[in-house]
Amino acid sequence: MVQITRRRLLGAGTAATAGALLTACSSPFDDTTAGGGNVLEFVTFYTGPDGVVMQGIVDRYNEQATGAQIRMSAPAYGGDYLTKLVTSTIAGNPPAIMALHNNEVPPLRRFLHEIDLADMGFTEDDFVAGTQDLGVVDGRRLGVTMSTGPQAMVYNRRLFEAAGLDPDAPPQDAAAFVEAGRALREIDVWGFIREPAAWMPWLTMHWQNGGELLDGDRALFGTDAAVEAIEMERRWVHEDGIAPSQLLDGVQMGQQFEDEQVGMIFIGPWGLAGHIRSNEERGMDFGVAPVPAFFDAAPAVAASSHVYCIPKQRSNDDWVRAEAAKFIEWVVREGSLTWAGSQAPSFKGVGDAVAASDDPVVTAMDTFIDEQPRARYIPYAPRWNQAYTYLTNATQSIVYRNEDAKTLMTDAAEQATAAIRGAGR
Repeated sequence: MVQITRRRLLGAGTAATAGALLTACSSPFDDTTAGGGNVLEFVTFYTGPDGVVMQGIVDRYNEQATGAQIRMSAPAYGGDYLTKLVTSTIAGNPPAIMALHNNEVPPLRRFLHEIDLADMGFTEDDFVAGTQDLGVVDGRRLGVTMSTGPQAMVYNRRLFEAAGLDPDAPPQDAAAFVEAGRALREIDVWGFIREPAAWMPWLTMHWQNGGELLDGDRALFGTDAAVEAIEMERRWVHEDGIAPSQLLDGVQMGQQFEDEQVGMIFIGPWGLAGHIRSNEERGMDFGVAPVPAFFDAAPAVAASSHVYCIPKQRSNDDWVRAEAAKFIEWVVREGSLTWAGSQAPSFKGVGDAVAASDDPVVTAMDTFIDEQPRARYIPYAPRWNQAYTYLTNATQSIVYRNEDAKTLMTDAAEQATAAIRGAGR
């Protein structure tokens, strides 16, 4: 079963702090980028099935490459991943290519090469609108967005039919979502199970309600938009009765869905393949649809991002930079269709091929690709991990323990603001 919570919305504040303590450390990538070697390190956070897909793409590149060979690695994601990158970057011998989330690019900006899309034969129009803005910091393009990870709804078509619901018409708004959840409860399954931490529905709902996460260094978790969004989630559990009050992690959530104990979940594209394989291998009937519009103030769905950046090297920088750019261009142009088997590529040049594919995972990925225009992303802030922990704790207490939303969200905002401001002292 794909671990749905593998993508953590970690800010890069931890990495920036760690870097100051590690300036004397040597680079873990010296054997590849130093000394003129012809093997370039490509460091990613693809530790699940997406890593297997990307490794296959890299292997194809190496088979046809006349210059550098690419070696992909995938350290466990989290603080260790960012620490390793910061350590190697400050030491002057970072990997040749690094995959970052958009909110991890700003604190590394002085170590990254500027990238010109035109030099790769691209224009912004070659990509889904807005996706290439994710690698731009202070007006400088520091990365190319290979793909994004917007959320979508996976639902059990067989359970829908058993509950008297139309499996070809999944819910598109809040009222229909609750109605579907109640119908599913009538056949003794849960309507919905929420992911409790990184991909909590609150993110999407808050943005849909017109809310923002930050105003400069001030957290906005206690606004009316924020409280209304978490109140809706609380009602699903304690008033509408469509979701359980037990806190489950992403693996447990996914397993209950696979076991047909729940009718609807929200996932990122990296979790899609496992469910589609269940359709073929276990005779399941899982469908994919956009996350409903719970509020109508703004189109939004929470998303991650995969931005490929080229760090500056202490030695052989021109050669490494040129070979790294050559790889990024190739992997976008030639690898995006294959990548659609695990993530939502931002390169529009594969749109027709995705729609015509005979791979059911790739064709199902079309829903995630279509969601990209309304995708919203975590912004950068120092000590964001700590700030986000306050938010997560508050939302869990509200949703699972039925505690006062206004009080807890206001307290979380104050704690988060103090953490962010404290980073600058």
